[in-house]
This record gives sequence, C-alpha cells and structure tokens, in this order.
Amino acid sequence: MTNARTRTGLLATVALAGVLGLAGCGVGGDDDAAAPAAKTSAAGTEGASDPQPSASEDRADESPGSGDPTAATEADSRSPGADVPRSDCTAPDLKVKLVAKGSEMNSEYYDLQLTNTGGRCAVRGYAGLSLLDGGGKQIGKPATRSQDGGAGGNVVLDNGDSAHAVVKTPGEGVSGGDCAAKPAKIKVYAPGNTEAVTSSGTAGIRVCGGTLTVGPLNTAFPG
Repeated sequence: MTNARTRTGLLATVALAGVLGLAGCGVGGDDDAAAPAAKTSAAGTEGASDPQPSASEDRADESPGSGDPTAATEADSRSPGADVPRSDCTAPDLKVKLVAKGSEMNSEYYDLQLTNTGGRCAVRGYAGLSLLDGGGKQIGKPATRSQDGGAGGNVVLDNGDSAHAVVKTPGEGVSGGDCAAKPAKIKVYAPGNTEAVTSSGTAGIRVCGGTLTVGPLNTAFPG
C-alpha cells in the first residue's frame, strides 16, 4: 500500500515537472520571438534619430557659396511672393552693357546692366564678367566677386527691366600706368547660365593693376 502511494506520488511529481518544463519552454520561445522585434524597434529608433538635411541645407548647393550674402534675402523673398521665379533669366532673352559711373576713391566705377527682353524672369547672385579683344580673346582674368553695391537679392525683371551690378577697377594713376588694353567687347554669364551674352557696350573700361571686380546684382545702381 505504501509502495503504491509512493509510486503514485512519484508519478504526480514527474507529471508536474513535465508541465513546468513545457511552460518554461513556452516562456523561452516568447522571449526569443520578442528579441528580433526589440532589435527592429531599436534600429528604427536609431534611424529616426538620424538628422535629416534641412531645406536650407538642400538649397546650399544652389547658392553661390556657403558664405553667400544673398541667402537671407532669398529666404525673405519666399513670403508673400513664393511663386516669384528665381534666377531663371536665360541668355537668349538678355542684353548686357557697361555704363561708366565715374571715379571715386582712386577707383573707376561702371554699372553692369542685364536687361530682360523676354517674359518675366528673375536673377539672383553674381554675373560672370570677362573682357574680350577684337579677336574674341580674353583680356586678363575674369572679374572677381565683391560686396560693392550691397548684399543683392532676388531681382524680378519684367520685359525691359534691368538688373545692375557694380564693376570696379583701380584708376590708372593708382596702378602706375600698369593697365591692360581696352576691350572690344564684354562677355557676361547671367546667374545659373552656361551660355554667355556678349556686347560691344564696354563704356571704354580699361583694367588697371590687374584688378577687376563685380558686385551682386541689384534692382538699381547704388547712389
């Protein structure tokens, strides 16, 4: 009798251990299944925390440079006229020329004018300027950028309107007579253009001291 009861107790103990063992396996399986989800969640969190480029950073490649003085002006121009075109005037619809503006502080000043002959468009930033001789060969180096004339901005041009930039070179006396020949033409690249516009409207400019600068485009020549 005692042996029967003992065997019955042992069988019950073994059965209980088996149930607990199965339960333990089930819990372990749940942990293993949850682990990949936890890893996926962590990966998703890491991805979400990665900094995304801002709109201003995306535009950085479109701007003349990281130190572009017109960047703030462009941002300001988004409101309220967000639909106003920016830097989309193209060479076929532009006429260019230089207009002499006199001497001041030992420098000669000229107004570089870009006039729109087509539909409404805009320019923003700097124009590229070179001087050419009668055979079309470049005289000296292209103009370098300056801050003359202010910070510039988005200049919207209707048909017949002009954008203006300050062009400057030292006076002949300052450079000790070290002056290049007068050009027969000017060659101008509007912002965002790879096609140049040429003109015989040179205003008699003569680069001295090997220095020629051009400021950003504005709605008017300063002063």
